[in-house]
Amino acid sequence: MTVRPFLTSALVLVFPFLAHALDAGVSFAVFKTPDGQPYLEVNLEIAAGSIMYRHIDSTQLEAAAEVLILVINGDQIVNYEKYILNSPRVTFPESLLDVKRLALSPGQYTLDVVVTDVNDATNTDRFSSPLTVQFENRITLSEVQLLRSFRADNTDGPFTKNGYHLEPLPFAFYDKDATRLAFYAEVYQSDKSVSGGKYTVRYVIEKELGNGQKNLVAAGSQEKAPSAIDALLVQMDISKMESGNYSLTVELRKDGSELLTSRTLTFQRSNPFLDLSDIQLSDEVVEKQFVQKLDKDQLVYCMRAISVLMTGDRSQAIINILKSGDEKQMRFYIFRHFAERDPNNPELAYREYIAVADAANVKFRSGFRYGFETDRGRMFMRFGQASDIVHVEDEPGAPPYEIWVYYKFPSTNQTNVKFLFYNPSLAGDDFILLHSTARGEISNPKWERELYRRNPTEYSDDNYGDAKNVQRNNGRNARAFFEDF
Repeated sequence: MTVRPFLTSALVLVFPFLAHALDAGVSFAVFKTPDGQPYLEVNLEIAAGSIMYRHIDSTQLEAAAEVLILVINGDQIVNYEKYILNSPRVTFPESLLDVKRLALSPGQYTLDVVVTDVNDATNTDRFSSPLTVQFENRITLSEVQLLRSFRADNTDGPFTKNGYHLEPLPFAFYDKDATRLAFYAEVYQSDKSVSGGKYTVRYVIEKELGNGQKNLVAAGSQEKAPSAIDALLVQMDISKMESGNYSLTVELRKDGSELLTSRTLTFQRSNPFLDLSDIQLSDEVVEKQFVQKLDKDQLVYCMRAISVLMTGDRSQAIINILKSGDEKQMRFYIFRHFAERDPNNPELAYREYIAVADAANVKFRSGFRYGFETDRGRMFMRFGQASDIVHVEDEPGAPPYEIWVYYKFPSTNQTNVKFLFYNPSLAGDDFILLHSTARGEISNPKWERELYRRNPTEYSDDNYGDAKNVQRNNGRNARAFFEDF
């Protein structure tokens, strides 16, 4: 599927949106009703950039297509649909999507679909394919339908089936924003071929390497009890699947090994930001991304927010770019960073990260720097909100301090992890990390001595140089909070 850009000029306010050659995607499958009657389901999608949209007022657009569906046996038309498919009223062109179901008897047919732009009769597209309608007295798997999305829905509508709204994917193309592949199929008469125990549904995705070679990239399975009819609705993670051509195979197996029947279809995947290289990340690519909308203040803010999680060479790279003030380098760095975090939707990853940075900035701002650049802000950015926090302002002999407790700490697979921050200078609200039980973080065995350093004569150890603890009097609660909380 290729969706081509629109011609943009002031003329579109008066004249219709100009379209390229009509690009219609068609997929079909044969199913059975609960009472055993076969029917054909035809899914249709018309690419937004290939059909002419006309202005119906100063802001709204509308398009329409004439659709002719023919089911032919030899020279005879055995069933057909002819209708006008109207788009909703929109402010910018969108793809048109539709589904039609036609009753059919068992047999061999040809399916023809002709789509014509109502606003330009010369703009047409045609689809033709052999069609077999056959259900034998044994286990049968329908054609597999790829889905763009699905959701629970018990209302009546053209896209609803078995309690779900199923949005088809006729072009069999998953773009860079897609993270899940979903498919729908139906199994008939498994009770005729499988007696007693269960049968297995196995589904695999393989990448086409050329010359008949394939590479397995994903697989799954589920067990089913034999029945007259069963619906399959499956989704698989494709977020880390690189660009290329793939096949999806769905198999029905008895006793986990004997193959009963299978179906295979092909699809394309585009994931251009999965493995970025300097060659791929060109000016042209970045100029089309969300970073172009960021002004210099936003770029600097984002770079500084990213820097709190960086160490070593990556940290130095950010420092160097910030010193240079080069906005182009900032845009490249920011886009690459968030494309690595979420190659399917870098902009969403950016927005979610900045939302956390904004929260940290408000919560921990000290007056000297952004809140996410403080010790508490950095921990918040790295590990999220603590399960519990103890904040102490007026304990005798100690500056203000906080103890953060994380009951579950996935970063190191620890439990009951604690951080102690304090503000020895009493300046602003800039608390410093003094001690933590998290592996890899600051660990200071003499943290209590440092916290109560105003009272050096009250250490509880005989050896002043090795003393770690202080006497528990005069309302000193830090150790009790830290150990018992």
